[in-house]
Amino acid sequence: MTLAYRVTVEVYNALGVSYVRDGKLEKGITQFETAVKIQPGYVTAWNNLGDAYEKKKEFKSALKAFEEVLLFDPNNKLARPRRDALKEQVDMYRGVPVKSKVKSKER
Repeated sequence: MTLAYRVTVEVYNALGVSYVRDGKLEKGITQFETAVKIQPGYVTAWNNLGDAYEKKKEFKSALKAFEEVLLFDPNNKLARPRRDALKEQVDMYRGVPVKSKVKSKER
């Protein structure tokens, strides 16, 4: 990977961190996703992506991001406990029906 690409993904990651700190989770997620699209093995951005999804309460997406970290860095001490906790949380809700906010039209 060239220096230009490395700097680029670091900039996307830094922008993502800044957006998340400002509460702009969607914008942060977009930046992290761009960083990992350019450099799939960039575990810092994957960790940050998982964190942003978790803050957004999108637990399945957060779980996937932390699993990606562990594919590239199996001994990552940040991702492993978070992945394990999210796995339990996601499994706990598996099979629980979700009530729709949209009422169906009565005929």
